[in-house]
Amino acid sequence: MTNKEQNRSHDSNEVSRDDSNATGTTVVDRRTCMKLAGVAAASLAGCTGKGGPTTGGSAAKFGYGGEPPVTAQLTAVDVSKVAEDTSLLNSVSSLSIDSSLSTTLSAGSSDLFAFKPDGEDVTVKFTPDSETGATALGLFNPDGELLSQAYASSTAPVFLPESVDAGSTHYLQVMDVSRTGGDYALSVSTDSTTQSQSPYEGTVKSIPGRIQAQNFDIGGEGEAYHDTSSGNIYGSQARDTDVDIRPTEDKSGKYNVGYFQAGEWLEYTATVSPGTYDIRVRVASALSNGQLELSLGDRTLATVDIPNTGDWTSWETVRIADIEIETEEQSTLRVEALDSGVEFNWLEFERVDTQQQPYNGTPAKIPGRIEAQNYDKGGEGISYSDTTAGNEYDTSYRDSDVDIRKTQDASGEYNIGYFDDGEWLEYTADVSPGQYDLKVRVATTRDNRQLRISLGDRELGTLDVPNTGGWATWETATLEDVSIDADGQRVLRIEALGSGIDFNWAEFTATNTGNQPFNEIPTLPGRVQAQDYDLGGEGVSYHDTTGGSEYGLDYRDSDVDIRETQDASGEYNIGYFDDGEWLEYTADISAGTYDIDVRVATTRDNRQLQVFLDGQAIGTVDVPNTGGWTTWETATLPDVTVESGGEHIIQVKAVGSGIDFNWFEFRESDGTQTPTETETPTETETPTETATPTETETPTETATPTETATPTETGTDDFGSEGYGMGGYGGTQ
Repeated sequence: MTNKEQNRSHDSNEVSRDDSNATGTTVVDRRTCMKLAGVAAASLAGCTGKGGPTTGGSAAKFGYGGEPPVTAQLTAVDVSKVAEDTSLLNSVSSLSIDSSLSTTLSAGSSDLFAFKPDGEDVTVKFTPDSETGATALGLFNPDGELLSQAYASSTAPVFLPESVDAGSTHYLQVMDVSRTGGDYALSVSTDSTTQSQSPYEGTVKSIPGRIQAQNFDIGGEGEAYHDTSSGNIYGSQARDTDVDIRPTEDKSGKYNVGYFQAGEWLEYTATVSPGTYDIRVRVASALSNGQLELSLGDRTLATVDIPNTGDWTSWETVRIADIEIETEEQSTLRVEALDSGVEFNWLEFERVDTQQQPYNGTPAKIPGRIEAQNYDKGGEGISYSDTTAGNEYDTSYRDSDVDIRKTQDASGEYNIGYFDDGEWLEYTADVSPGQYDLKVRVATTRDNRQLRISLGDRELGTLDVPNTGGWATWETATLEDVSIDADGQRVLRIEALGSGIDFNWAEFTATNTGNQPFNEIPTLPGRVQAQDYDLGGEGVSYHDTTGGSEYGLDYRDSDVDIRETQDASGEYNIGYFDDGEWLEYTADISAGTYDIDVRVATTRDNRQLQVFLDGQAIGTVDVPNTGGWTTWETATLPDVTVESGGEHIIQVKAVGSGIDFNWFEFRESDGTQTPTETETPTETETPTETATPTETETPTETATPTETATPTETGTDDFGSEGYGMGGYGGTQ
């Protein structure tokens, strides 16, 4: 806020002056006091009158008004009188150019110095020796008019750079505005040193990313920043510049820039990634109609309307949506105040045109714990859904509509609150397949609440959330025996079913390792569907040579190629079963001898399936060329003996590529029936065994049609009676 704005409600034209004082010492009027001390010092200096745009409260200590704590008026030399009457110069000390003096300022008084610069640019350096109080420093021209001022309240040096009239007498006045006095050093230099613009602390800012206001570039006035008043009005030691930096009262950050006045600007060197961004700016103001202009290089990005937040310590985040940035290089970002009275904490660029990304760039781990507040980046409808605007708790951990607050649970730092019906959060995770217990930390005062858990396109289950008796009373709810066969990066979604849930974390704990049955362990003799291979993942329960499923079905989330079958039985089958790929199945097998039927389709010749039991080869099935991948036949591996009953692992491995595989079945073998059935063509010789005596025996030949029905004997696949068989759908009939 400008001095004019600060004084608009006060009559500051009255000057209390003792003209009879031969030394030129006067009681300084309010306007001169404020010119010298700056607005921040006004509440300390004892200048008459109350006010400013706000009164009292924490704002008063920063010069926004209120009752001055010191009521005695400050006496000081009136520089304009000295300039008019040279006989008063005996009260002025001489200050040599390019030299330093050290002296003591008496409590409640001022010192006045005169100097003649030999150049047009000077820099005044003022260094207090202690932090005993506040001191104002004023630089005056030969006519006694104030050129610039600074304010010091610490041992950090204060600098006043100014353009002056070479060879003319100028004045420096040092005023003890806090009535404490103290030692200080003072110098005036005409040496002009320039510094090229460079990133603060050598760190180039990043877009996308957050930029703290006080971390503007190094380079000085007119180069890396422009500030219309000399010195830091707050006396902060954060940085040695004229920019008004103070410890922030916002929830995030350590400092903010205050007294950001019309025409002032700050620049930041940044590396930019092209894209579409939402820009968020953290601001506070007790005035209306404030604006900031954001530019990147030579291009204006946006004009930000600053709301009246009610106070300079009441903070809000202003969002500008869908800003296109095409620059892909290092550039300079400028933030300029178009109106006065803005406090500025930070600004943040968030990409909105990219795919969903894990928070902090690192996927969560399954197994492992996932903190609720670390949901993915991406925004509303992409990485989360929240039904109310803004964060109900106003924490600064993340700037989104999700309601995040400091947790009162024994573990973690934050939790999600107001997790209401239909809202959801998503987390990108690196997943290991297996069997898990999922534990979720929750609190609520409501009954009949649930969380729906899904991974990719597959729902893992629904978790019942208990009524814990309070939103600060936490319990762990468990969803047991969660089967995950996904392997690699997937997206976990947690959705609220019912409102009023607080959610702290979710944790996946593996219940066992290695091969695990998919759903229940099948019992053999019996049939096993090809797509129900074990859990365990690539190299454990299956091996697939290509990433992802060729068909994109959500029956299982793995690289195995599963599709809806066109066979007469089953819902799915394995496709693209290629050379060297294999699948494993845990099964409870009774001891005995079996014929193993395998349902297959292919357009290729010389294909086989190898069958292993507990790692030992037990036989090879020749896969016939069925004429199409939708034309199915049943191939058989006969007389396989399982010596010991119990749990075994069956592996089916492709030899040659291009096989479709629907199911396999262990069928008890009688040791003789299967061979005679496969030799049925030799039974056509039976007429020669009995036919020679008489032609009347031919009626017995009427049995041969039943022999020609041998194609239906391949109907041990259970489809013969329906006309399905080796010919696929519709058979040979």
